[in-house]
Amino acid sequence: MQEGLDIIDAYVRILSIMNPFTAASVYLTVTEGLPEVEARRVAMRSVALVAVLGALVSFTGEAILGVLGISLAGLSLGGGILLLVISVDMLTGAHRVRSVEEGEVGVVPLAVPMMFGPGTMTLLIHLSALMDKLVLAAAFLLSLATVAIVLAAARRLHGVLGMTGIKGLSRIIAVVIAGVAAEMIHAALLEWGIASS
Repeated sequence: MQEGLDIIDAYVRILSIMNPFTAASVYLTVTEGLPEVEARRVAMRSVALVAVLGALVSFTGEAILGVLGISLAGLSLGGGILLLVISVDMLTGAHRVRSVEEGEVGVVPLAVPMMFGPGTMTLLIHLSALMDKLVLAAAFLLSLATVAIVLAAARRLHGVLGMTGIKGLSRIIAVVIAGVAAEMIHAALLEWGIASS
């Protein structure tokens, strides 16, 4: 039962930081004017790349910490601050989508850094030190599948909600990310004996 709870908890955290509605708004921007078939190809290419990167980090996270000499508490504090900054950025709408070549849009900015940026990488490394690697990989792939579904439905969602509605949902998720950030910072302070439980 605990394993199931771990999957659900990791799924919610990862999905929040990947923020499918922000990804959808970027997807709509970078594929504007492209035929539906080409737009879907962009989405599939970005999802495939993020799957590879996420699996790699999920299985090597602890080794990365060891090589860099970073403690879990240090990662929790630094990662928590980073996620907090990202959540504020999302709430204020300060995202920037740079111009890219048409063939690049499945990689930059949609896959990296939108779906797999510093926040996602930090969270995966943090979780990889706390839970079974296969469980984490399953939670990550489930999160990515959810993002893929949202991207596939992005143009229909835009028709129903408009870009304002999509961005509104994205900002609601930003509040969840801020909560995850606070938990990571609190865990680091507990580890160092600075805070009380």
